[in-house]
Amino acid sequence: MSDHGKWVSRGKGIRFRVGLSDNVPVIDFSRVLSGDLAERKALAKEIREAATNVGFFYLSNHGISETIIDNAKAAMAAFFDLPHDEKMKIHYKNSPIHRGYVGAGNIKSDREKRGTDMHEAIELAEDLPDTDPDYLRGSKFHGPNIWPEKPPEFRDALATYFEAQLELGRRMLSAFALALDLDEDFFEPLYTRPMSRLRACFYPPQDPDWDIKQLGIGAHKDFEIFTTVWADQPGLQVLATHGDWIDIQPKAGTFVINIGDLMQRWTNDIFLSRPHRVINLNTEKRYSLAQFFGVDYDVEFDAFPTIKAAEQRAKYPSISCGAHIEERVGKAYYSET
Repeated sequence: MSDHGKWVSRGKGIRFRVGLSDNVPVIDFSRVLSGDLAERKALAKEIREAATNVGFFYLSNHGISETIIDNAKAAMAAFFDLPHDEKMKIHYKNSPIHRGYVGAGNIKSDREKRGTDMHEAIELAEDLPDTDPDYLRGSKFHGPNIWPEKPPEFRDALATYFEAQLELGRRMLSAFALALDLDEDFFEPLYTRPMSRLRACFYPPQDPDWDIKQLGIGAHKDFEIFTTVWADQPGLQVLATHGDWIDIQPKAGTFVINIGDLMQRWTNDIFLSRPHRVINLNTEKRYSLAQFFGVDYDVEFDAFPTIKAAEQRAKYPSISCGAHIEERVGKAYYSET
């Protein structure tokens, strides 16, 4: 008998539904390159419906080759297999900017739980020289990446993935602009030095009796406008609108896209940034690549112009992309409480 839609209890306090991936739509992104505006608007309508009703969707035909993804996975797996002392050479708290290795238990995504996240990660962003003016003025989000010495292929593989994602992000923002009834190129001048971070993550298998306070990553919402996620194993779960935790199973050839808090804020809560978590109850190691997308650091809104025109007012004070992300990253990675 299939357990599609059935409740499953695993470990201490871990209870969720399985087999509900079909509730998360699959959106064919190839239409973003169509010369027919009607086709691009049809794509944008599907994105708007997913963003307002679910906050998550699968993106197919996204244009990033499997070779780029496979190379990134192989390189990150080799890095996470290194001895602990080797990985700690590039620990993020030893860096003047927010880059580097994050060890298991270093952060706590779910601020309401006493436990910590039981995954490892390495944080990367645009690799800027140490002469960059924003780096010299002390920005935490601009400057050179801290590349590991081993494996030697890591730098090229992950940098290639990051750059491919940056271009995907540009195309995604044109679709989001149409979804928000903005000019299709609205985000172009706002996406010149975007606040984009890549987290390459490793999740060890979890014992089924592990306590909910020690998940792969605890319940949280992403900070930025949207996130792309690739994963090789199940484990990602989203708190659905009806209140259940549901599995977001990997689908070959797709990325999972989720809306971030900044997008929800700038849309007056019309687009949904939903809590999600990772529980790796498989016997296999789990690897994922999550890239977070903002706009340029100083871009500031209280709400997008079309949102204010429709709703007469903004629900939140104006905030810049940089200030919002800086506050959220500070709490997640550097706060002792």
